[in-house]
Amino acid sequence: TYNNRVMLWPSGASTGTIVAGNGTFGTSFNQIYYPYGVWVDSSSNVYVAEYQNQRVTKWALGATTGILLAGVTGSAASGNITTKLASPAGLVYDEANQDLYIANSATATSTVMKWHVGSSSGTVIAGTAGSPGSSATQLSSPMGIALDPWNNLYVADRSNNRVQFFCNGNTTGITIAGTGAGGTTLSAPYDVKLDSKLNLYVSLNSGARVRQFNKL
Repeated sequence: TYNNRVMLWPSGASTGTIVAGNGTFGTSFNQIYYPYGVWVDSSSNVYVAEYQNQRVTKWALGATTGILLAGVTGSAASGNITTKLASPAGLVYDEANQDLYIANSATATSTVMKWHVGSSSGTVIAGTAGSPGSSATQLSSPMGIALDPWNNLYVADRSNNRVQFFCNGNTTGITIAGTGAGGTTLSAPYDVKLDSKLNLYVSLNSGARVRQFNKL
């Protein structure tokens, strides 16, 4: 993150190769600024959620510059604006449908958006834009996100100390880990991942650990 680059380290290698950014921060398209979410597609294109640049960029294999896919460089969203991003963090790319899923982690925004590649705006699919909170339709500083094979959404809802589950097409979430869910306790969940059996893994910023939860 602080080196402002994305590195590829082949298995067994002792050195890596820069695949996005150049190691300096800035707004030019040969730079990235505070990369958070990273996704790699089947053609080895790299997608980067740039937290400070308020954008998502795509870097083709071997490219030294990225192209803008979502957001407006250096200009954060506020309220219910859907043409911009606000401290984008978690990132998932649904390659089959060419949709980006992006977590806007800025507390004042606190949403997850679906942004079709080629579009100039996205759609809020989780959280209430401009209204952070702890109800089932709200999020507060969401960070990592994950999708299952049915495009159901899992969200690390950081400031609410919980993981929220949203069925595809439903904007009301269910708490599946953390506050209010079976007595489990999470503290500042930062990322979520699913394995091939749909077990859930949650990384916690507070306590520096990863917790596993069995498939729903």
